[in-house]
Amino acid sequence: MKPDRLTGVGTAVDHEYSCQRGAYQGHGANIPYLVEAWAQPSARNHIFVCVNRTPVTAQVSIARDKRDIDMFGCGISHAIAQAPKDRHFVIVLNVITPYMPITSDGKAPNLRIFLDPIVRAVGSAVRKAHRPGASGSKTQKDVVLDNLDRAIAKVSNNGQYRFNQRQLLYALRPIVKDELDKELTTENFAQIITDYEAEHGEIPGMYREPRGSIYHPHRRETITLGTLMVETYERPLWTFNKLLYIEKEGFSEMFKDGQWGERHDCAIVSSKGFSTRAARDLIDKLAEHDEPITVFCVHDADAFGTTIYQSLQEATRARGARKIEIINLGLEPEEALGMGLEVEDVKETERWKPVADYAAEWGDWLQTHRVELNAMTTPQFIEWLDGKMADYDKLMPSPVALEEELSATIEKRVRAEVTERILREAGFEAQVSVAIAAASKPTAAELEAGIRTMFEEEPECEWRDYIRRIAGQS
Repeated sequence: MKPDRLTGVGTAVDHEYSCQRGAYQGHGANIPYLVEAWAQPSARNHIFVCVNRTPVTAQVSIARDKRDIDMFGCGISHAIAQAPKDRHFVIVLNVITPYMPITSDGKAPNLRIFLDPIVRAVGSAVRKAHRPGASGSKTQKDVVLDNLDRAIAKVSNNGQYRFNQRQLLYALRPIVKDELDKELTTENFAQIITDYEAEHGEIPGMYREPRGSIYHPHRRETITLGTLMVETYERPLWTFNKLLYIEKEGFSEMFKDGQWGERHDCAIVSSKGFSTRAARDLIDKLAEHDEPITVFCVHDADAFGTTIYQSLQEATRARGARKIEIINLGLEPEEALGMGLEVEDVKETERWKPVADYAAEWGDWLQTHRVELNAMTTPQFIEWLDGKMADYDKLMPSPVALEEELSATIEKRVRAEVTERILREAGFEAQVSVAIAAASKPTAAELEAGIRTMFEEEPECEWRDYIRRIAGQS
């Protein structure tokens, strides 16, 4: 039997209502249950408990411990809800299930197995009850903001750990479901958080998961792009003087194989679709650096492509406008048509697809047509992009940087040559062999015993840490 088939009592006129459905493993079967909870503000705290709509005979009570509402009886001695310290409630609880375990005395139902759904149902009903009129007018944004601080404390262990935005979503989603019986979508949640941070500043300790990457030319290194990475990012000195943002992650290998970034001294930021906060923050960070930088954007010739460029340059709810002008390289509709690239038909929708201001004259065409960068072959794309970069020079460091680099390189070469000669003349290798032979070494059993002791005292260490300590004493 599925939980959805269980029929509850339902809502009440003068009480706020919430319910939880599920199943638990017992007697070799999945046993369904429905937990219903009602709450109403009152002059004192009181609880009524029913099983299958029948009041239980066992003694059950609730007590307040600051904000916690604690329940005692029927196998439960836990906090089942939170509320302001000066508010009291009458709570009615009804558990419907075809099989109810009993406590050891054989008289009272054992509700311990239903603790989690009881906490969710009662907590939701109490939250609704201490907000008069909330049930009919409350929005998902209201619920998220009302519970934001508590969710942050939960996912961060009261500020002990950093957390990502998706963890916060998962902490708030069941609360929204309980209170409004609606699903909190990723898109709506992201918008709520963006609006909140625009008004109150960024949420301390929260970071965005990496989406996209940056490629450093000449170093041939690719780094995932996220807000944590940008916080600690240090621009490699005199390595590139250009940055290309492209909305296609799949083009990365094409750039590497042709050494395109190396030929143009251009770092490459790639992502799927619209630029992330991390990408925009990185551009601003590079713009503030002492070294010169020119930033470019490449995108599809479609409605979203034009807004990808515009949102990268201009202010959004999450960020102000870029601190540097971004050069739009296209692809634009007129250019794509002139190149004879394949035009794809796009299904027209009732809702107008946003088009950037600079491409307004193509607005109608972009509602039903698009041309992707992928319509070009690799040689064609590289030739097209090379043409766009023809007017921009390779990186030439400042005179001071050139002299410092030369001096450092000469010093490194001379130091290596002199060091090698001195060591050879002093019989370095022979002396090392004698010293190694004279060093005392514990047995493997002694090492293992020492490592186990270290694990007990310093669980964050690895076994090599102990080896290094012993080697330093030998």
